Amino acid sequence: MPNIPNTRGASRDPRARRTRALLRAAVLELSTEKDLDSITMSDIAERAEVNRATVYLHYKDREDLLLDATESTMEAVVEAARACRLTTDGQPLSDAAPVHLVNLFGHVDQHRAVYRRMLGEEGSPRFAARLERLLAQAWFEQLLDEAGPGTPDETALLMRAHFLSGGVLAVIGRWSRGEFDSVEAVPGGGAMGVDRVAELTWSLLRGRV
Repeated sequence: MPNIPNTRGASRDPRARRTRALLRAAVLELSTEKDLDSITMSDIAERAEVNRATVYLHYKDREDLLLDATESTMEAVVEAARACRLTTDGQPLSDAAPVHLVNLFGHVDQHRAVYRRMLGEEGSPRFAARLERLLAQAWFEQLLDEAGPGTPDETALLMRAHFLSGGVLAVIGRWSRGEFDSVEAVPGGGAMGVDRVAELTWSLLRGRV
């Protein structure tokens, strides 16, 4: 499973990279204050402290910039998934959710508006497909590495990695939209927090629910 390059930000010009980083940061900051759909190019330019025309030098339109900015949040999620070990050399997995899985949902919570919008029914299929593939890639590499000597069934490992990543992606999307916030899902009612969603997700990953 080869890495998927993000060529949009691959310029060698340090000034161009800095400008794009400022624009992405501006979008993510604004996303905590208002709905992504209501953020305008003028809003972004003002927050990034650049000329509006400068934005169009780097992005063809608002959607192009939004997608690049939201994709930039994936790295922390994927790295947390990569660090979340699914096997432990044949030893039983801990009942407690790994800290890296808690961190994964903590990052999603920090950018909840992004995941709620991009993984919603009218969200971005490209965003969802990319994140699912990157999560699967991280887990496939881990499973392949831990398969040990011999010739592992790579197809089975790949299928398991995509199965897990698809499930986690569905949980992220629905949790970010508050679909698990109910009396039935949360003891005592109220919103499902990071620790609780990590705990339940870990049970699912281990096949205990």
